[in-house]
Amino acid sequence: MKVLKKILLIDQEPAVTRLIKQALEKTGRYSIKEEHDGQFALRSARWFQPDLILIDSAAASSDRDALARQVQADNALKDTPVVCLSALRPESQMMSGGILSGYSFFAAPIRIEEVLRGVEQLLFGKD
Repeated sequence: MKVLKKILLIDQEPAVTRLIKQALEKTGRYSIKEEHDGQFALRSARWFQPDLILIDSAAASSDRDALARQVQADNALKDTPVVCLSALRPESQMMSGGILSGYSFFAAPIRIEEVLRGVEQLLFGKD
């Protein structure tokens, strides 16, 4: 039996999580849980025990940072990578991914191919 990597998607916009969820699930390598309410995200993470958390950074940075700190402080989640989906700058001014404010990120507009490649590298390593 194939063990799927678990990813928690946190975004207030169901359309965003639906798009990413469909693309990731289509690979057959991931099990996805969506969370649209930041207040319930930590509870969902504790229950779901994801291998990766993708969070919308367009949400208030204090909310995002608070959630990341709570994940890092939780013994069951502290080793779980947190990756931001960023829309902070125009596409021409930002690479497609990297480190921003201490978090890995994928820049918006989100290119699904880059998210798939980045998630693959994070969870399965480079080939």
